[in-house]
Amino acid sequence: MSEQWDYVTIPMPTQPLRLLVEGELPTNSTTPDMSVTFFEGTTPLFSASGTWQTQGQSSETANKKNWKFKLGNAETGNKLAIKVGGWFSMTSITCKGYGADRTLMRDSMTTELWRNIHKYPSGYLAPLSAYSYFDSADFGVHQSALFSTAGVPVEIWNNGEFLGLYVMRADNDPPSYLMDDSNLQHILIQPQHAGNMWSASFNSTVWDFPSPDVKKYDTGDDMSQLNPTVNDAAARIVNWMVSCCEGKTDFRSTYNAYLDLTSALDYILITEWALSFDSLNNNFMLGSWTATPTSGIWYFWPYDEDETWGVAWFLKANGSIDPTFGWVTETGGGGNNQPAGIFAVIREQMRPELRARWAQLRDAGVISDNAVSQFINTYGAMINPDMMVQDITNWPTSAYTGNQYGIIEIAHSTAYIANIAHQRMAWLDQQFGYSGA
Repeated sequence: MSEQWDYVTIPMPTQPLRLLVEGELPTNSTTPDMSVTFFEGTTPLFSASGTWQTQGQSSETANKKNWKFKLGNAETGNKLAIKVGGWFSMTSITCKGYGADRTLMRDSMTTELWRNIHKYPSGYLAPLSAYSYFDSADFGVHQSALFSTAGVPVEIWNNGEFLGLYVMRADNDPPSYLMDDSNLQHILIQPQHAGNMWSASFNSTVWDFPSPDVKKYDTGDDMSQLNPTVNDAAARIVNWMVSCCEGKTDFRSTYNAYLDLTSALDYILITEWALSFDSLNNNFMLGSWTATPTSGIWYFWPYDEDETWGVAWFLKANGSIDPTFGWVTETGGGGNNQPAGIFAVIREQMRPELRARWAQLRDAGVISDNAVSQFINTYGAMINPDMMVQDITNWPTSAYTGNQYGIIEIAHSTAYIANIAHQRMAWLDQQFGYSGA
C-alpha cells in the first residue's frame, strides 16, 4: 500500500478471505502488537501493523474467542481505515467466532434478509430525508448505511498456523444508522437485557445510548443526570409503548405520533420468520432523527442475530425448535420467557396491516425459499470445506462462546437452516392466510 494513505479499500470478497497475523495471541487482559496481511484467496490485498485483543463479553469465558484488530499507518502515525466493498470504512476490525452457530451464517443472513424486506418497494432503508440530512456536507452519499451489521467469513492464521474460521463484521455505530452524534435529536438506543422494560417506566440505566455523543456518558449511566433532554426524548417513546402494553393507551389511534409502522411490522416479520427469541427485550436498536421530549418518529432495527433459525438461548444441548410451535412475539412462546411487550401488542392489534405486508413481500419473492438459498449459496461459497473441517478440529462443538446454554448439535448445518426457514415460512403463510399470488 502507499505509505501516505490512511484509508484503503478491498473488494467484497468472492473467494475465501484470509488474515495472516504475526504476533502473540491475546488473552482477556492483553493487547499485544501484531502485523497482519489481508488476502483474497491467494492474492495479497494489503499489510498493516497494530494491536489485537479479545472482543466482547462472551470472549471472557469462551474457548473460541472473538477478536478485534486496531490497525495503524506506521508512516503517518494515524489510524488505518479499511473499507470492505460497499461498507462504511472501519478503523477497527471485529471478527466473531460464533461458537453457538458454527455455520457462521445466521447473523449475516438474518440482517441481509431484513434489509431486503425493509427496502421493498422503495429501494431505500430509510426515508430520503434521513439521507438528505447530509446534503450540505457530502451530497448525501451515505448509501452504505446498513442499519445493522453485515458479515463475511474469514480464515485467521496466526504465526503460520490456522487459528479458525470467523466472521468479519461491519460496524454497528451511529453512522450505520445515518446518525449525526453531534445532533441531540439523532437518538439511537438499545436495551441491555431490560427484562421489565415493557412493564415499568423508562430507566436509562438499562439502555445503551450510542447516539448522541453525551459528555462523560458510558453504558449503564443515568442519562437523566447527564442530559435530561436526551433522556426525556427516549422516555417519551418507551413510556408510550409501556402504556400501550398496559392497555392504558390505544396503539392503533396513537402510533402515528410515535412510531414508523412499517419498520415495526418488518421487525416483527423478520423476528417471527427467523425465530429470533432473543430480540424482544435485548437485541434490537430503536432510533429517531427527530426526537424531542414532546415529538419524534422512531424506528426499529434488528441487531446481533446469531441466535436464530433454530439456535435459541433457552434450549439445552441437542435441543430443537418445532417451527410450527407458535408466535415468537408472545411471552412464553416455545419456552422463551422474554416478555414480548409492544411486539405482541402490534402483532395483535395491527393484524390486517401485518397480513398485507406479508402478502406483499411473499408476492414479490422477497420472503421466499429462493431468498434464503441465494444467501446460503453465495456466503457458503466463500468458506473452504477443508478449513471448516480444520475449524471443527481446532474448536470442537463443545467450544462455544461462553453462553450459558449448550451447543445445539443438529443446528450446525446449512441444510438445517434452509429447512427451518422453509417450514417457518409455511407456518406463517397459514397464520396470515397467504396461499400465493
